[in-house]
Amino acid sequence: MLKKIDILFFGYVVITTILLLFSWNESDKSLELLLIRGLIVLISISLIYFDSKIKSTIVNLLRNCYPILFSLLFYTETVFYNKLFFNNLDNYLVHFEFQLFGFQPSVKFSEYFSNPIFSEVMYIGYFSLYILIISFVFISFFKLKKYREELFFKLTASMLLFYLFFCFFPAAGPQFYFPPSERELPSAFVFDKIMHFIQKAEQPTGAFPSSHVGLSLIILALTRKKVPTFFKIVLPFVIILILSTVYIKAHYAIDVIGGILFTPITLYLSGLLYIKIPDYKL
Repeated sequence: MLKKIDILFFGYVVITTILLLFSWNESDKSLELLLIRGLIVLISISLIYFDSKIKSTIVNLLRNCYPILFSLLFYTETVFYNKLFFNNLDNYLVHFEFQLFGFQPSVKFSEYFSNPIFSEVMYIGYFSLYILIISFVFISFFKLKKYREELFFKLTASMLLFYLFFCFFPAAGPQFYFPPSERELPSAFVFDKIMHFIQKAEQPTGAFPSSHVGLSLIILALTRKKVPTFFKIVLPFVIILILSTVYIKAHYAIDVIGGILFTPITLYLSGLLYIKIPDYKL
């Protein structure tokens, strides 16, 4: 049986594959991306099939959360098909931010707070999104069995809604848009190296609104009443995460504001999709 989350996931794959075909360029990674999509679909269908044949907790976990895992891969690929309507909108974001604050927070923040200990905390905060998502998956799967399909669906839908927005409204972010002299970051101890390694794989895309901020707030909203202890533990990390997005120049401050404002809209739309999309018996 195809669940709501499967239809959502495959629907996104179809939409973005069409965007990829319209943006096809022999000189870039279009063919590679298309082949990867084929592999992702094959793995997804295999998990759905084998879950109905094999009684395995691991297979069942992967079958239920594969859209979340693969959705993480879809973030950076939007750069290859997000220029159909607009070029990067960073100049408008930078101008608006200067009008709002009178300076560039993503530049000044790390200049004024360049202490290695503070920097380490900021890098840990930014990295914590990955831990937050993994924790959410395991808690939902093992502790919230009654709600796990809905929770997985809403997180996946939220991720894909953010990425779909990035497909049509591209923005690179400070780490790509600003000149090298304004992209430098303070050194820390350990996590700066980890984050620099991760950032090497990132692409100039998806700055506005901040999905880092939006997804972390959505996880808080989804767990606040169902797992209050988890909510209380991760809340400080989410606050640090929000600050870190600007500190490490992954986002403009306006991206953070956008991420906060998009959170209730995204949650509403993901809930609406959950109601409207039916399960489908094969």
